[in-house]
Amino acid sequence: MNALRHVIWWAAFLMAGIALQSAVPGLDAFSVGLIILLEDRDYRNLAWLLPTFIILQEGMGTALFGSSVVWYTALVLLYKLGRWLFEVNNLFFVLLLSTWFGAAYFGVAWLMAPLQDVPAFDMRATLDKSLIQALYVPVAWWLLAALRRWILPREE
Repeated sequence: MNALRHVIWWAAFLMAGIALQSAVPGLDAFSVGLIILLEDRDYRNLAWLLPTFIILQEGMGTALFGSSVVWYTALVLLYKLGRWLFEVNNLFFVLLLSTWFGAAYFGVAWLMAPLQDVPAFDMRATLDKSLIQALYVPVAWWLLAALRRWILPREE
């Protein structure tokens, strides 16, 4: 029964993420799910959700082709680095992580633009999207973590 609750939780998360990304261009709504999976060390769900996140990003066209793999690799590496340096599961860590995510968002877009033969890299629009991403992460993390504790209490 608990496994079914997890599947329903992640299916609802995916649907909400798709709707949110459709409403806010340039936002990666799935990055918060990745943080939650890494915090919980839920590698079994990470094994199927991370490829799902990448396929959805590539299929929805919210990012340049191929940049989703680089983006999620950067997010996992930044999380692992932060976890090594700081205590996880607190707001300060997520605020710091969201700042890094915003910078990584800009860096990946800047790196992938010439590879995708984008004629003119719009730095202003990319900085705006990076800021939106950095502001989204702590708010969404706080809401989803609270909702997750309420819906899926920890097994003792």
